[in-house]
Amino acid sequence: MLRALCFAFITLAGADAAAAQTAAERTACRPDVFRLCAAGAIAAAAVGDRQGIYDCFQEHRRQLSRACDRVLRSHGY
Repeated sequence: MLRALCFAFITLAGADAAAAQTAAERTACRPDVFRLCAAGAIAAAAVGDRQGIYDCFQEHRRQLSRACDRVLRSHGY
């Protein structure tokens, strides 16, 4: 339930919460966020604090999709 609410919030407020990302980048990484990251990190990202998501991605780097890995590499992560 919490993940569904976070997904809805991210979708509705995506422009503010992810201003540095393009829609294509969000699309590439969204499945990995919900598959790998904790609900707390997702909720924090919904209000603009993406550090938990970046930490999650670093922790699960080998499990990321190729598309999301390319996005992170393009941003220096």
